[in-house]
Amino acid sequence: MVREGCVEGGGEHERPGESFVTLGAMDLIVTLTTVFTLLAGVSSYVIARRDLRAGAALAVAVVAALGTGLGFLFTVYLAVVAYVGAVGVWLVARRFLRKPGPALLVAAGVFGVGLVGSVTVMSIALSNM
Repeated sequence: MVREGCVEGGGEHERPGESFVTLGAMDLIVTLTTVFTLLAGVSSYVIARRDLRAGAALAVAVVAALGTGLGFLFTVYLAVVAYVGAVGVWLVARRFLRKPGPALLVAAGVFGVGLVGSVTVMSIALSNM
């Protein structure tokens, strides 16, 4: 932004608090995205490791972390809600289905539908602003 008598990116000549607010909001987004991505990955690994081999549990954790992290960038908190719902379905389904494969498939479906639903809700909300 160029103002009269100021050099673009000069920092000290900008309005008070302008750079701080912009930088602070971006820091918050990056921090929250990182925290929720790591929490989704670690918790998914811990939960999946009870039923799956290490390699399969790691794959589940990576997919859950990437899905939650990327979803969080587009839908903020709704991706975390979709993740928590999928974990709840996984924990319940593995009790009833007795095998980890079908329970994991059901949970992945719930997670995918939750992410798509979150993106749809956010896009509708933003288009009506």
